[in-house]
Order: sequence, then structure tokens, then C-alpha cells
Amino acid sequence: MSEEAERTGGVRLTRQHQAQARREQILEAAVRLFAQYGYDGTSTRQIAKALHITEGLIFHYFPTKADLLAAVLETHHVFLGALRTTLTNAHDQPVALLFPQIAREWLLTLRREAAFTSVLLATAQTNPQVGAMLQNVIQQGIALMTAYLSRRAQAGELRADLPLETSARLFFSSLIVFFMSYRALDDTAWEARANTFIQELLSIWLTGTRA
Repeated sequence: MSEEAERTGGVRLTRQHQAQARREQILEAAVRLFAQYGYDGTSTRQIAKALHITEGLIFHYFPTKADLLAAVLETHHVFLGALRTTLTNAHDQPVALLFPQIAREWLLTLRREAAFTSVLLATAQTNPQVGAMLQNVIQQGIALMTAYLSRRAQAGELRADLPLETSARLFFSSLIVFFMSYRALDDTAWEARANTFIQELLSIWLTGTRA
């Protein structure tokens, strides 16, 4: 490769890194403002002002505010990405080992992102577009979990007649209900109650699903 080609390639990579960094800055600012003012109460103009950039630059990366929220739902602020990675790498890991990990990590995400999660859940009830996006995220999570449970049933760990999708939905629903019920607790009380809840949830869940 010539020196000029190397230089051109380096410039291209630098620009890609800069673009990625700017995109992440916009996402982080959006999450912060959504959590503070709500999704409907936050404009792309406010996000641009917070970052000292033009609104047009936001539209360069995200054509609409809905596209911006959709991108946020793929970040670490929502558990879907971590769940996808965990289940992809699970291989033959048994439910009794994997589910406590998933429960702890998801409750940790919900706790860490409590303000944004609360806004998202509330907005989904009044904004059909946000509701549809949230439902899509939930369905993706349930589909991932259902596929994993199917593999464990085929391996003989779980009941052959187990209603897989319903089992996955009940597991996730329980975690959401726990978060909504106890999100106001201080960190010490939350951790203690969450640990107990996870143990009890797994005990009940596994009793009804094991082969």
C-alpha cells in the first residue's frame, strides 16, 4: 500500500471514529433529557442545544426523534443488547445457572436506568409510536428467551410440553413488576429485596418448568 493510500485510509478511519463518537454523544444526551423532561417533552432542538450543535446535525444521524429513541433502545440503557449477548453465548449452560445471571443483570439495568425506564413505560401508555417500539423490544427479548428455552427442553432439562413463550413472558413480567413496585427503595434495601426476590422467583419458576 502506498503512503498516500495509508494516509487516506487513516483519515477515513478517523472520520468514522469521530462520527461514531458524535452519534454516541447525541444518544447519551437524548437519554438524559428524556429521563428529565419525558420523551414528549423533549425536542431535538433541546438535545442540540445541550450539545452545542445544530439540530440539523442530529437529523444527519437520526432523521426523526422516533429514530433517535429507536437507537437508544439498542444501547446499554436497555437490557436487550446484553440479553442477546448472554443468550448467544449461553450454548449448553443450564437454566438454573443462566437465569439468576439474567435476572440480576436486568434488575441492575432497570435500577441504573430507573428514570429513563419509568419515562419509557409511562410514555408507552399514551404515545402509540413509543408503545409500538417498546413492544417490539419486549417481543425481541421474549423471542430470544423462547429460543433458548426450546434448546433446554430439547436437551431434557425442561418439560417437553412447556409453554415456552408464556414461560419467557412470565419471567420477564415478574422482573418488571418488581422494579415498578420497589424502585423507590434505597440502594441497600433494594439489593436485599432483589436478591431474595430472584431466589424465590427462580425457585417457583424452576419447580414448574423442570422435566
